[in-house]
Amino acid sequence: MMVKLVLRGLVAHRARLLLSAVSVTVGAAFMAGTLIFSATLDRELDRVFENFGRGTDVVVRPGKAVEDAATPLATSGRAVPASALEAVRRVDGVAKARGEVSGFAAVVDGKGEIVGPAPHVGTDWIADRDLAQIRPRSGRAPVSPGELAMDANTASAAGHRIGDRVRVALAGGTRTFTLTGIFRYGDSALNSSVSVVAFEPGTAQRLVMERPGTYSRIVVHARDGVPPERLRDAVAAVLPEGAGLEAVTGRQVTEETAGQLREILAILRTFLLVFAMIAVFVGTFLIFNTFGMLVARRTRELALLRAVGASRGQITRSVLGEAAGVGLVGATAGLVAGGGLAYGLSRLLSAFAGEDLPFGTPVVPVSAVLGAYGVGLLVTPAVAYIPARRAARTPPVAAMRDDASGALPRRSLRWRVVAGAGVLAGAVGALAAGSATSGDTALTCTGGGCALLLTAVLLLGPVIAGPLTGLLGRPFARFAGVPGRLGRRNAQRNPRQTAATASALMIGLALIGTVSVLGQSLAASVERRLGAGVTADYRIEGRSVVTPVGANVLPAVTRTPGVGTAVPIRDARIALDGQAHTVTAGDPRALASHFRLRLVAGGLPSRKDDLLVSRGVATSNGWRAGSAIPGLYADGARTVFRVAGVYADTTTIAPTTPSMIIDGEGYRAHDPSKTLDRIEVTAAPGADRAATRRALEAALAPWPNLDLKDREEIKDDAGADIDLFLQLILVLLVLSVLVAALGIVNTLALAVVERTREIGMLRAVGLQRRQLRRMIRYEGLVVSLFGGVTGLGLGVLFGVALRRALEAEGLDVLAIPYGRLAFYLLAAVVIGVLASVWPARRAARMDILRAMATE
Repeated sequence: MMVKLVLRGLVAHRARLLLSAVSVTVGAAFMAGTLIFSATLDRELDRVFENFGRGTDVVVRPGKAVEDAATPLATSGRAVPASALEAVRRVDGVAKARGEVSGFAAVVDGKGEIVGPAPHVGTDWIADRDLAQIRPRSGRAPVSPGELAMDANTASAAGHRIGDRVRVALAGGTRTFTLTGIFRYGDSALNSSVSVVAFEPGTAQRLVMERPGTYSRIVVHARDGVPPERLRDAVAAVLPEGAGLEAVTGRQVTEETAGQLREILAILRTFLLVFAMIAVFVGTFLIFNTFGMLVARRTRELALLRAVGASRGQITRSVLGEAAGVGLVGATAGLVAGGGLAYGLSRLLSAFAGEDLPFGTPVVPVSAVLGAYGVGLLVTPAVAYIPARRAARTPPVAAMRDDASGALPRRSLRWRVVAGAGVLAGAVGALAAGSATSGDTALTCTGGGCALLLTAVLLLGPVIAGPLTGLLGRPFARFAGVPGRLGRRNAQRNPRQTAATASALMIGLALIGTVSVLGQSLAASVERRLGAGVTADYRIEGRSVVTPVGANVLPAVTRTPGVGTAVPIRDARIALDGQAHTVTAGDPRALASHFRLRLVAGGLPSRKDDLLVSRGVATSNGWRAGSAIPGLYADGARTVFRVAGVYADTTTIAPTTPSMIIDGEGYRAHDPSKTLDRIEVTAAPGADRAATRRALEAALAPWPNLDLKDREEIKDDAGADIDLFLQLILVLLVLSVLVAALGIVNTLALAVVERTREIGMLRAVGLQRRQLRRMIRYEGLVVSLFGGVTGLGLGVLFGVALRRALEAEGLDVLAIPYGRLAFYLLAAVVIGVLASVWPARRAARMDILRAMATE
């Protein structure tokens, strides 16, 4: 019987439960969409690397003694000698072996701009599908030094056809070739995310390899029936001793590369799931409010059930059953919508990343189904439990009362005042402790204080809702006539309902306000620190992280009129005490002078294995001047590094000085690449900056793959990266605000139903339809203002407190974005107005006599 009752309740109240189901749908869709997005991208990456690894059973490459922190497609200066290829080809079980040539090469258009997505790869032409990714489509292979082929996507982007003359940027400069062929690169979606040009093999070695006659790696295809592991061991046995080479299976190479991307994907999945949980949490307020109002509306119905013998437990289970029904419908719709949301996430993140992510047919993992139905069938009934218990306490005698809703037991607000005051006291204490301390302790105390303060405001919401809505609604009551006064009173008449409705909007805007204050403060702090910490007048670097700065760029820059100093910088990897570290390789004396490092212990390095380290790094590792540290170079050579000197830290969010410095010539003996990561340029005293820039641009004309940035552009780039990340966070937080808007719509719609007789009476005494619509709009406006003012106020307070806790980390400037906060408050007002449109129209269309006759 109770099952039938639940089903009839769902059907009878379907319109009132619709927006609650929509709220569940939004939360479930975000949860499922995140997991579907992650699973689909994971599947596509598996396909990509399976295609790239197909036919490659064994790979010979320079050994990795130190874990590489660079991107998966970055290359080292170490290479494989041609003698190794001849030895590998003679191994029993090898069907084919190829020395692969790979380096930087980029197509340049008529405007001097690089064409196609990074990375830009130059390789040798080979059409064997077992050993290479080139799939010919038109034309022919390049056979002479003046010819090349390119991938179809790059050719299309540049507008090139067979026979065209093509400019190509190389690490050593720019050259022109004749286009003889167009190909597809690989068999996966990743072919659109890389730009490839192919040369005749001998030409490729001369142009893209730093040492002609060497290879980036050797790929080996086994004979049928030969296991890759056995062939790997056989190949390893014939490799030249002392060459620092290793033989690994093709599967291991694939797993290593895919593993790095999977780690990034896992972080991204966690990041998105946090926002999904925020949306679910905000949606709980809508669900709670809906069932609370429905229980109040159905008091007589519930009392009649009690009168005919239904127990309290049955009443509770019936309400929870309706909540589970709403959750089931919402979760099912959310799971279906999750596929579309997953695609939307891929487009959004592609837009932020500047490159298309591989995304095919959505994959629905078990975790997505469990997540969606967990939101619907666990969270929704849990939130509806309190209204269900309240419904169970309805006395049977309430069925005989005219005002049955008045029979519902209401708890005093006294417990809220007591509990809220206690939590508020704890919040003040935690925030005070955070302000009085520093470091991790300050951040922990401040974060805990912010959470407690938010909890206190939620507890005290019904207490402060009446006075605050009265204050916010006073202008409407004064200047908007009768509708304004009625709208204000309606917002004040049920503080619990108003507080629950506004709480969802308050939480969303509190988070947005916090991020906005922290973001503005972060940008201002970076601007201030970079203004003092950037010592270069100009910086020359590649257009992407895998674009090298050729060794012949430095002499060209040094000879440029107006240049005082040009400091070459290379990022290097070494292991110290078993831990991999990124260090800056170069002339220690020149680097110390350029970055204005202040030595606090020891002196400048005098040996090739000496290090200069920052005080923060030295302290965290227990080092001091003179410390001896066992370690490894990239080629596996063991040595004992010595800390020659320690210099003062420069505290900043965006690092402007190296954390460790090593002699560049000493490092090059173990990783012989001559390419650089960047060149820092200081103008000569008295030089005209504009003329110097023009001269540098002319000197760099042969290298269109390089960017020249002045001091302001360096600072803008650092700020742009931070701003991009914060914009992504704000976009995701907007979802919680949209859920809150649904809550306002739902509350106003249910309020219209709840006040049907009252609305009829108002119409009967002369209130016009237009005035009735305005009354409901003013009520929605006051509720949204209440949520907006409290939310943004909390957000600013949280942002200020967290900025103070992070001051030691370089966030030393407080900047409040008043204009942006005013825009958010205006958005809250617009949300209130828009949310009231449908309920207001519904109220205005009511028949007066029928409304007055409603019980």
